[in-house]
Amino acid sequence: MRAPFGRIALLGLLAIMLAFGQSPSDATPAKPNFSGTWRLNVQRSGPILPRGLEALTLFIHHDGPLIRSSEIRTVSGQVRKSAESDAYTDGRERVSHSKPGSIEKVKQGWSGDALLKHWELSEEGKTYVSDIRQTLSEGGNVLVMSEHYRESRLERIRDWVFEKQ
Repeated sequence: MRAPFGRIALLGLLAIMLAFGQSPSDATPAKPNFSGTWRLNVQRSGPILPRGLEALTLFIHHDGPLIRSSEIRTVSGQVRKSAESDAYTDGRERVSHSKPGSIEKVKQGWSGDALLKHWELSEEGKTYVSDIRQTLSEGGNVLVMSEHYRESRLERIRDWVFEKQ
């Protein structure tokens, strides 16, 4: 009785991996870490950015499933700093009510080495939706957020390209 070739090949691959100190789970790519100070490259982003946006800097601390972030943005000459906020990459939906009559839903999870975020805000009878695919490129020095944004009678597909500082 002969063993199927596939089983022999699999056993051979496992033997090689064990010989080099790897387990089969090591073959899966590590999730990227988005920690750092990221400055928006306006020229590489778009095609259409929000009206009046002149500059945007993100401050991100990524530790496991927790991402703590804040931002400084310049819109029409006015500098605005955000408070620090926490987000999780565990794929669970989180619902909040930041003000009376509003519902905000956020869910983030991994698809390979891309972090996928779904955000939805409903207030005053309107709904705003954003789906963002976040990836690192150029050796971890470029953060790309590919966004599909929707609201009543408006839809935008754009890339936000940030460079690590």
